[in-house]
Amino acid sequence: MPTEPDDIRTLTITGEPREAKRARAFARACLDEFGCSAGSIDDGELIISELATNAIAAAPGKQIDISIFPIKDLVAIYVYDPADGLPRRQPLTLASEKGRGLAIVRCYSHRHGTFRSASGGKVVWAMVRRFS
Repeated sequence: MPTEPDDIRTLTITGEPREAKRARAFARACLDEFGCSAGSIDDGELIISELATNAIAAAPGKQIDISIFPIKDLVAIYVYDPADGLPRRQPLTLASEKGRGLAIVRCYSHRHGTFRSASGGKVVWAMVRRFS
């Protein structure tokens, strides 16, 4: 849990491709505010770009909620969307145009995962270290 409830930052976007840019800017601002290193800010921005893009694809036109908060030396990124299907890694080839998102999240995060929301939908989350 965050050290203080006031440490949770949230952003609601609609499931439209242009909203991924807002999610990236939000992540960058939050990670900077939480004192992350430049490398961790870059990693977090990349992670949220992938998670938001996946949520937008899973729930086009729907409400997507993003939460970012510190937990000791980590920062957690949670992306909720109302689609029930959990993300799965896709087999990749050099020619694949889709399916790299979770592989990128896995490479750049300290930890990551998913869970179903009690109200329906799911949360895909990742954690980055404050200092890379």
